[in-house]
Amino acid sequence: MCANKILDRAHRGLEWTEGHPWAKQTALGLAAVSLALTAISPWYQIYVRDDESLPEYSFFILHKGVLPQRGEYVAFEMAQEYANRVQPAGFQRPYARVGTLWLKAAYGVAGDSVRVDGRTIFVNDQPVATVIEQDIFKQPVEPARLVSPIPEGQYYLGLPHPRSFDSRVIGYVSSKDVRGVVWPIF
Repeated sequence: MCANKILDRAHRGLEWTEGHPWAKQTALGLAAVSLALTAISPWYQIYVRDDESLPEYSFFILHKGVLPQRGEYVAFEMAQEYANRVQPAGFQRPYARVGTLWLKAAYGVAGDSVRVDGRTIFVNDQPVATVIEQDIFKQPVEPARLVSPIPEGQYYLGLPHPRSFDSRVIGYVSSKDVRGVVWPIF
């Protein structure tokens, strides 16, 4: 009896899709996209981001295992080590979201010169960031301690948003935490 109900519903569903060809096309399209994403998943991943520091994009393609060149977007894993670097120490920084992927632009790569002048950070003599005096919880924030030139295997990562939680306060990001290069879709 149960098997007959299932077969009857399946038959009615097939009859319905014959009268609505768009439904069949949509299902086939979704199946094709799912198969394609599964096939490329060892190398690529869709990355969805909803953050005010890069508001013009929400969807990205992450090319896994690729290290960035200067100017490229990069995904890295926020490590506790980076959150602990924020000065002054002793304040909780819940916005650090340790263990999650973060997206930033590679403003500086190994060998680039970095200079801190007051609260402004310069990479290769170009201003890339200004450090805010207080975070969203009214806690004080100081510029990161940055050596120059950028050491091998390290990156200065940032975004133009004034409150971007990036290398201006967490310091350089190690290549071991970089997950890949990211391309904006829309």
